[in-house]
Parts: sequence; structure tokens; C-alpha cells
Amino acid sequence: MKHFFKTFILLFVLFLTEFTWAKTAVWISLDGDVDPGMYDYAARAIGEAVQKNPDYIVFDINTFGGRLDAAFDIVDTIMGIKKAKTVAFVSKKAISAGALIALSSKELYMLPGTTIGDCAPIVQNSDGTPQIVGEKIQSPLRAKFRNLAQKNGYPELLSMAMVSPDLAVYELKRKDSVIAVEASKYEKWSKQDKAFWGTPKVLVDSGELLTMTDEEAVALQFSKGTPETKAAFEKMLGIENSHEIESTWGEKIARFIAGISGILLILGFGALYIEFKTPGFGLFGIAGIVLIATVFLGQYANHLGDYLPVILLVLGIGLFVVEILVMPGTFLFGIAGILCMGIALVLTFDISSLPSFIPGVSEAGTSWQPILLYVAACALIAVLFPILASKYLIPLLPEGWTPMLKTDLGNATSPTEDMREIQIGELGKAETPLRPVGHARFNGKSFDVQTRGEMINAGETVCVTEIADGRIWVEKSENLPVA
Repeated sequence: MKHFFKTFILLFVLFLTEFTWAKTAVWISLDGDVDPGMYDYAARAIGEAVQKNPDYIVFDINTFGGRLDAAFDIVDTIMGIKKAKTVAFVSKKAISAGALIALSSKELYMLPGTTIGDCAPIVQNSDGTPQIVGEKIQSPLRAKFRNLAQKNGYPELLSMAMVSPDLAVYELKRKDSVIAVEASKYEKWSKQDKAFWGTPKVLVDSGELLTMTDEEAVALQFSKGTPETKAAFEKMLGIENSHEIESTWGEKIARFIAGISGILLILGFGALYIEFKTPGFGLFGIAGIVLIATVFLGQYANHLGDYLPVILLVLGIGLFVVEILVMPGTFLFGIAGILCMGIALVLTFDISSLPSFIPGVSEAGTSWQPILLYVAACALIAVLFPILASKYLIPLLPEGWTPMLKTDLGNATSPTEDMREIQIGELGKAETPLRPVGHARFNGKSFDVQTRGEMINAGETVCVTEIADGRIWVEKSENLPVA
């Protein structure tokens, strides 16, 4: 009976131990550029993961970095996780902002051949060359690295060497022991201490930033281990049940739109400009509105609680349509409409989604001036490009590739001479739909005509109401049809 009782207790303990070791995990993939879109996905995924109450929330990191503001937001969200243990899993690389995000987790694991580090904030000059930002940005970034290292138990010296190019760090080995020492402090060691540790290896020299391989990270106790595969990693942590929260198609589209927003804006404003220069409302007007609305919706995903940008966008589109269809040629409604759409874009744009070379983007804060400059520059390029192209580029194209007329007009007559053949009050037939511009036939000849905004179908009778400034104004006539 006594042996039976001992056996029962042993089996019960083994059962509890086995039950305790069965861990659950939720995977969140942080892949690609660190941008506001990645933060939106990470915030949603973390919220869903916390509700599932897992033992681990694992962040699969593979990035060369990106926007610093977005990285700070992701870090703060990860640091806010209390119930689950956070783990950074570097599947390929955690460079720049990716290293900052990795340090926000309680533990770090790296697959073979992966790297982590190199986190100095840089911006692109106007000539495209990289430049490290000023102390105004570097100081809070160093403080963030130091804070994360202290809270999550990472070697503070190595963490600071990732972000500060002024630090030189030596790696010292003795048997199975490996330590990292700041070079300036090593030089003050006694001869006995130096002899005890042997010749130092330069881990990172002054003027450089620390980037560690998976093997170096493990040896310096920065990483907890280097599993061969994802499955091996889960086995190391005793994870038996895991699943991944993936990005939605909407989040993927929003990130893609943000990446090409400048091109879309130039095309959109350019299409609206061409629509201004052509009669009626057609393909260019629709394309311009759709392109600008696409950029707006991609940015508006981050401002769903603000209705003012939506009101301005709808008002701008309405004013532009009034200019084209109801009161063409006034320009007042069209310009007001474009301004409203531009203001809506400025209100919804996230400064962290702008190119780094825009003046003011590298400064801390969320000033609206860089956003206004970006939108205005896109609009200016969109207007100037078709003007310059029509003057300098299109004439260089071979004959048949250009819409411009290169032949001599010979004995061509002025349209005003033909207009003298018709009189005010004369009846004709619309050859094409007048919306509000089209063609109508009078006395056997076809003329370009325009209504005051009225839509007239082809084949209906029209009456000339005014002839002025090279235009023939008509309206629908209730008289008998013209043969």
C-alpha cells in the first residue's frame, strides 16, 4: 500500500509537470519596412493576442528598419503587455528600428545566419546620400535603448553600441567566458587583468555601429539561443499550441498605398489639371478624383475618428464637379475644390509616411508644415510636367507618336469665319451628346457647341442662344425637329 501511494504521487507530479510544460503562443509577424501601417497591424494583433491569454506572444522580426515614430509606437505597445511573456524571434534581420523593437521583448532568439543592430537614425539628403540626424533625435533614442536594456535585462553596453557611434567595444574571452568591455575602460585596466583575459577582439570600433551575428549575440548573452528552425524554437520553450495573427487585406493595401502616395498625388493632380484644360467632364476628371481619394483613404485609416477631412474631401469633389459641369470656365469653384481636397490630405497625412528628404521630417514632433510642403510639391509637379512636356518633350517625338499637329495648315480658315453662317435663334440638331460640350449640325455643317450646363442627348433639336468669344452657346428647343 505504501509503494502504491508513492507511485501514485510520482505519477501525479509527472502529470502536473507535463501539463505545466504545455505552453501556448501567438505569433505576430513584423516583416518589411517599419511604418505606420506596421504599427496599425501590430496594435490590432497585440490586442487580439492578449485576449487569447497565451503564455507567449512571439514577434517574428524581419526588417531593415524604417520610421522612428512608428517604431516607438510599436515598442510602447509591446511594453504594455503584462500577462503574456514577450519574445523577439529574429528570422532574418533586425536592423535599425527592428533592433529597437526586438529589445522591447523580454527575451530574444535568433535563427542561424541572422543579424541585429545598427540603429543610428538617418535621413536622406536632397542628393540621396544618407546623413545621421542631429542630437535632438539621437538623445531620446539612446535613452530609449538604455531604458529597454535595463528593463528587459539586455547588456546595456551592447545596446548602447548599436545606437551610439562614439562607443568602441572589445570582446574578451577566457575559456568558456566571454565579456564585452568599453575600450576606454579597458585601457585603464591593470597589466594583470589584461594578461588574465588575453588579447582583446574589437567588437565595434569608434565611429561604427554594433551589428551582431546570432553566434555573437548568444556568446555575449544578448540572445537566449539559436534554434535551427521555428519548430525547434517552440520546442525549446515548450510551446505545443501556437497560431499566427496575419495582416488583413485592408492593412496590406493601406501600406502599399502609403508607399506610392507621392506618385498617386502627382498623377491625381495632373489628371485634374488636364481636365481643367479640356471641355466637359471625362476620364481625366474621374481618374484625378479617384487617385486623390485613394491616397486620402489610405491615410485616413489612421484618423477614423475625425470627420472634418471627410467633409472637406466630399466638398472639394463637389466643387470641382460644379466647376466642370455647371459653371465651366469660372475657375473659382475648381480652385476651391482642389484646395479643399488638398487640405483634407494635409489633415490626414501622417508625417512619418513622408520621404525623409522633405524639410522638417527629421525633426521631432508632428508639425503640419512638411505635410503641406509635400502635398503642394506634388501638385506643382503635376501642373508643371504636362506644360513642360507639351513644350519640350512631345515635339521631339517621331511623327505619329504625338498628338501635336506638325504639318502646314495651308488654306485652313478660322472657325469664326464659319460661325458667321449661323445666327442667334437658328435651329440645329445635336450630333453628339452635349455634356455640356459636343457637336451640333446647322445648315449641313458641324460646329462645336456648348450648353450652360444642360445635358442634351444626341438627335435632339437645339437652338443657338449666343455666339461670343469663339463659342456657340445652345439650349434644347421644343420646336419641331430639324431634318
